[in-house]
Amino acid sequence: MSGAVLATAIRLEMAYPGSPFFGGDSLKYLQVITAHALIMIFFVVVPIFFGGFANFLLPYHVGSKDVAFPRLNSLGFWIQPCGYLLIAKIGFIRTACWTNYDKTVNYFTLRQVNHLTQPWIHDGFSTNPSLEHTNSLINSPELYEQKDLSKFFKFNNYTSSWVLNSNFSWKLFFWKYVYMFPDSFWFLVTNAKYLKRQKRHVVKCASATQTVAGWTFITPFSSKVKYTGVGIQDMLILGVYYAGISTTISLVNLLATRRVLSIPGLRNRRILLPFITITILLMLRALAVITPVLGSAMLMLALDRHWQTSFFDFAYGGDPIFFHHLFWFFGHPEVYVLVIPAFGVVNSVIPAVNFRRVASKHHLVWAIYIMNYMGFIVWGHHMYLIGLDHRSRALYSTITIMISMPATIKVVNWTFTLVNGALNNDLTFLALLSFIMFFLVAGFTGMWLSHVSLNISMHDTLYVVAHFHLMLSGAVIMGIFVGFYFYFPVFFQVKYSRTFGYMHIVMYTGGQWLTFIPLFWVSFSGLPRRLHDFPAIYMGWQSMATAGHFVTMLGVLSFYFMILDSKMEKKMVGYLHSLVARFNKRALYYLGKIINFKLQKDVNNYIPSYRSLRLLYV
Repeated sequence: MSGAVLATAIRLEMAYPGSPFFGGDSLKYLQVITAHALIMIFFVVVPIFFGGFANFLLPYHVGSKDVAFPRLNSLGFWIQPCGYLLIAKIGFIRTACWTNYDKTVNYFTLRQVNHLTQPWIHDGFSTNPSLEHTNSLINSPELYEQKDLSKFFKFNNYTSSWVLNSNFSWKLFFWKYVYMFPDSFWFLVTNAKYLKRQKRHVVKCASATQTVAGWTFITPFSSKVKYTGVGIQDMLILGVYYAGISTTISLVNLLATRRVLSIPGLRNRRILLPFITITILLMLRALAVITPVLGSAMLMLALDRHWQTSFFDFAYGGDPIFFHHLFWFFGHPEVYVLVIPAFGVVNSVIPAVNFRRVASKHHLVWAIYIMNYMGFIVWGHHMYLIGLDHRSRALYSTITIMISMPATIKVVNWTFTLVNGALNNDLTFLALLSFIMFFLVAGFTGMWLSHVSLNISMHDTLYVVAHFHLMLSGAVIMGIFVGFYFYFPVFFQVKYSRTFGYMHIVMYTGGQWLTFIPLFWVSFSGLPRRLHDFPAIYMGWQSMATAGHFVTMLGVLSFYFMILDSKMEKKMVGYLHSLVARFNKRALYYLGKIINFKLQKDVNNYIPSYRSLRLLYV
């Protein structure tokens, strides 16, 4: 929820030009973005799959009662909040260097039309009105609510025309003022003449609160104390260390559980495990490779900052690009670490909701393995703009495009599984379709970025932001919701609330599309990222994205209401759908339906009726 609150702050700042939410404080904007990114990556998805799914399902699927080292598991759990608190604090620290700030002033000239097209003006404004004549018009009792208009207009001596006050833009959200003003909300964007910025000098600055390095720890900003003083940047490094230690403890514990506590028939027969367990184990092995690399990079960063080493200092023989290689060698496989367990959830759920065994299980397993292993050698496509030679860029681009092949295999197998089946159109299936759509669009937009020429033109725009948000907050989070609703009766022994569940999936999916689709269009127009303000010409799309974010937040609230309503109603589970069905024929499907109906009827017979309870009490 703290990450969602920080995302709300970002969207309120980007709702319209000159938003007063951060008061023009660009450093505060960078702080919130950094904290939001690190919280969502290190403290949302990975803990959910480790603590929420792996700790419950992996011992059960390998034939064990518990993990190998329960106390070590508890230690990893309690280390996680230490790093979270350090990083979450960054988004709420007050910047000490912003006594005066940039102020954005919007000047919009009124549309020059006559009195026939302006029913709210008696005589109409002339092309070059005088100050006395216009004041008399504003103060005239014959005008429609001219007292309100006088609050919003002022006379500009430079252009000799009446213009809007600088704080008028937010009032255009109200229909009353949109009707009074001759230009509507969307026409105002197209009729903006120019945007004037009044710069004010910074009179006091403390570098300890600066986060100019961002969530990717860009060197040399993060490796030199003169750019980022002793303060927030060191808290970031320490918070990432805590997250890495907790992750390492958990992965060692779970891998030991798989190796030591598996039943004899599963130790060397991986294909017998469920899909979700296979993908979680693959994720653990990938984390075992990339987490020490990130830890080494953070250690060298701390040494450069406080112990006068020069790992990343070019002036003393270091290489700032070396840190980029280390970070993105962790960063890109981390994306597959987050999304591959979602693939496992979908592969396990599709046969259950379709009553048909998955098409070509071996191909799905090998596609996931190939996709994960190829992810280790494509980190360079994040670094096209740092001066890589043409051969390296061509190599990274080619391998990145090749990753689309195993991804296509998964989509084709999912499609073949859904064909000629017996679909159970419930909430889980709706979330499943939403996941597939998110994954397809995020994959297509990622293929754009794999090409060097398109990446160069799109790298520093909001196109990249929209792409990885559709993959992470769209596909990965929706995969988590698919697994949550599928295993909800198993975890809580009650049925989920269908009303709030459907509200959650529909509003979350619609809000995500409404939030990030407009960012693609403003990126095509050349709007850069990492900026807290923008020209008024982009106000329409940015306001739409902000509205979409609030629709998403309504979906998140519906998710919590679903959990609350489910625990209050406590409807008993009669359908034992935790067992994955393997029906591939229509006759077997109906046979399975009869068996499940009989099971449900037997379970309901054990539930005492209201009449029997009343007789018992009498």
